[in-house]
Amino acid sequence: MELTILQTSDAFKYSRMLRATSRTAIEYCRRHGFAYESFVGVKRGFHGAQAAFNRIFLLEELIDRGYRGWALYMDADAYVFDLDFDLKAYLADKQDRSAIMTTIPGETTPWHINSGVLFFNLGHPQGVALVREWKRRFMAVPDQRLRTLTSVWDHDNDQTMLYQALDQDAGLRAPALFVDPMLFNHHQGLFIRQLLNSLDGDIDSRTNKIEAAVADIFHRAAGTGSGSVEDAVVSELYRIILKREADRGSVGYSQLIAARGLEHGIPEVVRLLLDSPEHRARIRAEVARDRPEAVPDGNG
Repeated sequence: MELTILQTSDAFKYSRMLRATSRTAIEYCRRHGFAYESFVGVKRGFHGAQAAFNRIFLLEELIDRGYRGWALYMDADAYVFDLDFDLKAYLADKQDRSAIMTTIPGETTPWHINSGVLFFNLGHPQGVALVREWKRRFMAVPDQRLRTLTSVWDHDNDQTMLYQALDQDAGLRAPALFVDPMLFNHHQGLFIRQLLNSLDGDIDSRTNKIEAAVADIFHRAAGTGSGSVEDAVVSELYRIILKREADRGSVGYSQLIAARGLEHGIPEVVRLLLDSPEHRARIRAEVARDRPEAVPDGNG
């Protein structure tokens, strides 16, 4: 079974949050053999809030590339809580479903959904058709209108468009599965948790809470002997640079990568290892072995 996790955000307001939640998504993919893709920016629009529409383009791009597996979309404020959840087993009897979505608590219409976490079966013709219709509705919004939309809560938003597509077309709606949010679309979700804006409207406070939750997930994983992607990277850097296995003191490097993200954290750890006394001593020893006359005598 093929599955790709997708995430996106704007470059400013939600990018820090995405860096935190993507850690869990990437680690989950690493453990279970899935793929991961993300995009930072705005694919169509004029304001950061319009990054919410990126998910439509990411899904269509998978389709256009010929991908026919499952796509799991997660908002920047959604993170994998259970890194050991057996998603293959969960999806095994749902290949006849075009999509899996959660009904908003309190809503009586099952397809009144939360678009923060979505499953699309891109091997199902109606899964593809639903993505295409979602895209058609967004592209029908003129640029002039997009210039006035500065909030995701305006009427012309991605969630409303998806709901309307389902509501107005029984053919698109029939093969979709609408489930309780407690599995993957709730702040106490068993598999995926989402800390919604409605629970904490302060972006910095919400990001801090998410970062703490993510740190706790990896702390618990370390306690059970399950390594994170950062641990795996540090272990490989030790083998390449210091020619040995990482020791217990390397946890600080893992934390550095976690805090700064893979893009910025890895080069910094590489620099620190290359500049370490151990590495410099090893290089001197190798030079001494190969060219004894080139080794300083320690007096200059």
